[in-house]
Parts: sequence; C-alpha cells; structure tokens
Amino acid sequence: MTVETAVREFLARELGKDVARIGNDESLLESGTIDSVGVMRLVAFLEKTYAITVDDDDLMPENFDTIGAIASFIERRQAGARG
Repeated sequence: MTVETAVREFLARELGKDVARIGNDESLLESGTIDSVGVMRLVAFLEKTYAITVDDDDLMPENFDTIGAIASFIERRQAGARG
C-alpha cells in the first residue's frame, strides 16, 4: 500500500472525511479536510505505521499540508533511517 493510499484511508476511517476527490497536491488544511487536532492524530498514525518519529520541527505545512507532501516526508524519513 502506498503512503498516499494509507493517508487517504486514515482520513476516511478515523476522521470521517471524503477524500476521493482530493488531489495529492490539494491543501488539506485550506480545504477543511484536516485541522490541527487531525494533524496530531495523523502524525500518531504515521509514526506507528511507518516506525518513524516526527519531531516538533517537522510539523510544518511543507510536510503535512497535502497528501503528496506527507508521502514525500515519509519517504525522506525512511531513506534517512536506512542511510
């Protein structure tokens, strides 16, 4: 399962959001899909699912505002853990 798919399933299942029409580059915050509490729940899910740690410094829109940005962040974090 891709990160994008996992994030979409989390948003649908845990936050009750309809994400079928949300593009990978659409702002989750601006669209009202997720709020700050939702971001924290998403971070907990990502940490558990991908065995990573998300530091406070990582909590920036550049990393969590879109599904594509989230996937890129996870890929970078996993690559850093392997390297």
